[in-house]
Amino acid sequence: MLTNLAHLDSLRVRITPPPAPGHTTYRLGEEPAVEVLWTYAERLPDGGYLPAGGGERIGDGGYTQGAFNADDIARAAVVYIRHWRATGATASRSAARQLLRGLCYLQTAPDDDTDPRAGNVVLWQQLDGRLNPSAEPVETPDPSDAGESAWLARTVWALGEGFAAFDGDDPPFAMFLRSRLRLAVGAIRRQVLSRYGQWRLVDDTPTPAWLIADGADLTGEALLGLCAYTASTGDEDARKVLEQLAEAVAAMRTGTPWTWPFGAVLPFGRSRTEWHGWAGLAPAALAGVYALGGDLAARDAALADAASFTPYLLVGGGPDNLRAGLPGAREALTLDGVQLAYGAHSRVESLLATAAATGRPALRTLAGVAGSWFFGNNPAGAPMYDPATGVTYDGIDRPERHNTGVVHRDAGAESTIHGLLAMLALDGDPHMAAVARIAETSMRVEGAELHSVALSDPSTGAHLSLLRSLATSTRAADVVVPGEAPATVSVNDPAGEEMEHYTTTAGRIRVLIPAGGFTTVVRP
Repeated sequence: MLTNLAHLDSLRVRITPPPAPGHTTYRLGEEPAVEVLWTYAERLPDGGYLPAGGGERIGDGGYTQGAFNADDIARAAVVYIRHWRATGATASRSAARQLLRGLCYLQTAPDDDTDPRAGNVVLWQQLDGRLNPSAEPVETPDPSDAGESAWLARTVWALGEGFAAFDGDDPPFAMFLRSRLRLAVGAIRRQVLSRYGQWRLVDDTPTPAWLIADGADLTGEALLGLCAYTASTGDEDARKVLEQLAEAVAAMRTGTPWTWPFGAVLPFGRSRTEWHGWAGLAPAALAGVYALGGDLAARDAALADAASFTPYLLVGGGPDNLRAGLPGAREALTLDGVQLAYGAHSRVESLLATAAATGRPALRTLAGVAGSWFFGNNPAGAPMYDPATGVTYDGIDRPERHNTGVVHRDAGAESTIHGLLAMLALDGDPHMAAVARIAETSMRVEGAELHSVALSDPSTGAHLSLLRSLATSTRAADVVVPGEAPATVSVNDPAGEEMEHYTTTAGRIRVLIPAGGFTTVVRP
């Protein structure tokens, strides 16, 4: 097993929050303590970690932002929910329950249901449990429960997966989560879907105006929770919200297999030219929407991102923090080359979800390639996850005039969470996990129409080549496969449909790459 919860466990804190108008949680009178999560973990000289909050320290009372935040509490709850469901571990069930209780305390649930804050979420919480709705520096919205936000979307994600897990296991708690999810969905309906059907012109392209906080990435995370909840309940009100949000996310797909952004579901509703690797679970959510209700637009958008854009990204260096290009261009410019676990995990989960929903097995191999980022296939050429400790490092910096990235060895909550979500996915798929360990970059080639990367595992001799074509007709290329064991070739079109699958001898072999498609050569 690759998943190790030890470091995430060390960031969990049990607190007793004080009374606050509009804020309570499940059985707070009977169980006054809840769990939360430190935001950061600073690496010490001895290799250990010191937990820390956000912003400047304010005496003994807290931080200018806070010690704990709803974003990380919600996503950590998802880690424990998934681990519990995959392994049956009672410790993970307990952690999930307590973190969900802590998250729900941050949700604003006033007695007056006409309060415009109802269902929204306060982002920051101090060491003693006090809420800090107006952090320094100022964040939008301010106060943080004043409107739609990333933390509202992630709360929906955690509540949806939480309900699906506890329904049948602890019905009273599940019903509480359901009531809080409905409160959050009410906020989305009031604040976001009041714009349903409205389009704005962005970079000369009609763009949906009803994304949560203008983010297809954020909306995708809410959709993950809504898919889990709707699949468990059949709730028609939630399904309607899900369908309307999915319509907006699917509309953010753009480009062709030959031109930027190569079919990506773009993350930001105010730009049709930029893609960032900070988040990217929208394709996974769209695959879930298709699996739930057969939405063909959602399926096609998920496939375009998974089978056209992501191979381009993987052969081009990985999930950079910001790439941009003019629509119709053959290439993009990397504006911020920093890479984070968040972006790498998003590729893994989106590929795997799309493979499962559409029956495209080659996407599982691509998910393994995306997962190899954690084991050395990255700009630093270094492991970013340690299975022995559960630590995922905070990212890879790309200093100017340096070709090699530098590992940032702090290990805060967000990086740890997304590293573990990736490991849970790898543990659930032996083929994908084996591919992910083929992580040493031996060659990366970029040409006008054909890009490729070759990876190896020196300890086992395993080899993988991935080739992505930008040509408008089929191309051929020679691939050198070391060793004597046979290799498996998979030839795929731009929608991930496998056109050829065969085994060949090692050595120099000639393979075809379809127009706008990708080909993998794997020797175990």
